[in-house]
Amino acid sequence: MIQRKQSLFLALAALLAAATWLFPVSTTTNDRAQVLFMTYGLVASDGQALEEAAIKIPFHILLSVVSIALAVSIFLFRNRPRQIRVVRGTYIIVLAVIAFLFISDRSVQAYLAGSGTFEHSYGLSFIVPVLVLILAVLAERAIKADEALVRSMDRLR
Repeated sequence: MIQRKQSLFLALAALLAAATWLFPVSTTTNDRAQVLFMTYGLVASDGQALEEAAIKIPFHILLSVVSIALAVSIFLFRNRPRQIRVVRGTYIIVLAVIAFLFISDRSVQAYLAGSGTFEHSYGLSFIVPVLVLILAVLAERAIKADEALVRSMDRLR
């Protein structure tokens, strides 16, 4: 049962959640410097962390927990109700991450707007949590379909 399509959805979602460590959430550039908003904090273009504008929410830890939970849920295929609960639990975390990433990004924009005009662009880590959520929903639907199939076979016996 581990080679089912929900396992592929869950593995891809776990990999994407872990990949947010590598890519910026957003990039803000003004005439003097470039600031990257990573999931672990604000980083200047030279690699120095910006301590005066620290991010209060540990997005990297939350997305790592989501990645681990989704990877572990792949191996819960023998207990589909528990697997569904784990996947649904990740929904809440991912939805909170999406909301707080947006709020934090707007806060960073407002902070950096005080230093003059700037150009702002979103990075891959801004989109990835939405993809993780979509893949988790697809996995949950596939798990429910498997559970319904098993129940229908039990009725036939």
